[in-house]
Amino acid sequence: MRGLEERDFESMLERVTAIEGVVLAYICSRAGNYVRGSTPKFADRQMYSAITSLAFGTAEQVGHEMNDDLQYVSLRFSEHNLIVVGLGPRHLLGLLVDGKADPEHTLEQVKPLLA
Repeated sequence: MRGLEERDFESMLERVTAIEGVVLAYICSRAGNYVRGSTPKFADRQMYSAITSLAFGTAEQVGHEMNDDLQYVSLRFSEHNLIVVGLGPRHLLGLLVDGKADPEHTLEQVKPLLA
């Protein structure tokens, strides 16, 4: 995937959050810095972004060790799923998705918006 330009982020976030089941979406750098979007209420955006980056980077390294490419990271909680996908070499997209929504179906709808 080509890296999106930061000027594209706002419109992409608007389209992604319009998808049924997506509660909120945000972008952070792979280094863990919050860039744009919404994080859960009362969450520290910088900490949330750092943890997102850590989760993705850890899973990505496991993939490298297996000689396989990471597609996305999904963290399942009791009421929501957090899905993290790469946006090129510098950024990550975090999606908080309703726990009743099918994460694979949601990703199928999101992926065309990232190209």
